[in-house]
Amino acid sequence: MDKPTVDTPWISCPPGEVEVPRRSENRKWTPLFWMILKFMCLFYHRVVVPRERVCFSCSVDRFRKRSRMGVVERPKRYDAELDPLLVAHEYPDAGNEPRPCDVESRGEMSSLVAQPGPCPVCDALWWNQDGVTERYAEKEIGVGRWNHRGSGALSSLLLLGALTLITYDIVNFMKELWGQPELILKLMKKMTLYIVLLVYPLLSLCSKLRSLLTYRTPNFQWASALNARYLVKQAQVLDIGNKGIPQKLFFFFCLVTPLLTAVYRFLIFTVISGCGFRATTVLTSIVGFIFNEAFGLFIYLLHLLRVSFQRQFNLLTLYFRDHEGEERRCRGVFFSTIVDFHCFKGLVNLSISVIFPAFVFAISSNLTYQYMIANSPCITENPLNMNISHHNLRLAWSEIILTLGSYLVAIGGIQVDYVFNNFVTNLLHLRLSEHRIFWNNLIKDINHVTQDSYFYLVTIIFSFISIYLAFNFSSQDVTDLVVCNTTAIMCV
Repeated sequence: MDKPTVDTPWISCPPGEVEVPRRSENRKWTPLFWMILKFMCLFYHRVVVPRERVCFSCSVDRFRKRSRMGVVERPKRYDAELDPLLVAHEYPDAGNEPRPCDVESRGEMSSLVAQPGPCPVCDALWWNQDGVTERYAEKEIGVGRWNHRGSGALSSLLLLGALTLITYDIVNFMKELWGQPELILKLMKKMTLYIVLLVYPLLSLCSKLRSLLTYRTPNFQWASALNARYLVKQAQVLDIGNKGIPQKLFFFFCLVTPLLTAVYRFLIFTVISGCGFRATTVLTSIVGFIFNEAFGLFIYLLHLLRVSFQRQFNLLTLYFRDHEGEERRCRGVFFSTIVDFHCFKGLVNLSISVIFPAFVFAISSNLTYQYMIANSPCITENPLNMNISHHNLRLAWSEIILTLGSYLVAIGGIQVDYVFNNFVTNLLHLRLSEHRIFWNNLIKDINHVTQDSYFYLVTIIFSFISIYLAFNFSSQDVTDLVVCNTTAIMCV
């Protein structure tokens, strides 16, 4: 295995000071990061940290050489190898072959550097928190035993088991509630909960399918954002070895909130209702807590990626400033970064398109239920039923507010486009220089790869549907939700 190397930093030093190589003091990452990946079943490939990371230009050059030598035979494989996300993160042997980064074998890439040496764009794929090329191996960062043999199969089986369990539960209550207009409110309240719980296992399983099928899933590019290789590459700019995971307070919030809501739900089912402890209640509470915990960590993972891209775009801005005028070099580093960012952006947009309509339905159904129990003699005339209903409402609103609030904090708003927009704004400030043609061409390329998102349309459509349903709830029979029986607690 190659020895880790640290290249001279490209970040400018003040006049009179000498630039010296800066490397991380502690190369082993905190076990907490690997515990998060393990709990969320994100390990799939046996090798998480490749021996080499190859930029897209070098990948094309390698593809050309291999095709001339007759190594690649299947036509479908030709198209797949030109996908930068597949090359970097999905193939089992990604980064474990010799890279064609010598000047003699790079062809057009030789114009990127003035002297023979490694490709600067490939080196940028190993940037640490200071923008220094710092290669590392799995043993050095501590992944070792966390990604043991069989981790990929174990993760896939656990995700399949989780989806099977949720699907089984959905089928059971759908048999009871489907086709009965008077029970649509209860159906909506259950579906909003299960949709949120279903989001992460389904997205993570799609990531496993992309790694398994590679070039057969061209529309699953967003799924690479839940690949352990992708996450490790993005986390390397956060100095996890010395500082640990970022935003520890927010991580604690995402970790503890599901626990508190699970305990509160368990107390409603057992103590407040007077039903006592039952095996089914305990099991249901434990399973629900695990699913909520996974979703909470998924929210934190989105936050970690967002922070890493903010840091990476800042490093990219400094890189453009220090290499002003080297258009091909800066363009290569930029496109290597923007491909990963669009992958993350696709994951965020897809999750928001599913989660936001679910929250709109949840808010509408809970508002309707709150008004209905106030006018139900069955609830208002029985102190115990009134107490149970109020606790159910507090639990429902707390889950909605805490989950939606933490998601917005993790993303930094409704979408992540502002991270990229801030980067473009910084470049516009730097454009006021003698290399105006360089900046104009670079910004033109940046605007060309900007992608629009249409998830707002999905959210607006579901919002109108929920408003329509809310207006029609008043004509329904909701006795099933306000029955005068303390053992019939509504499942919020």
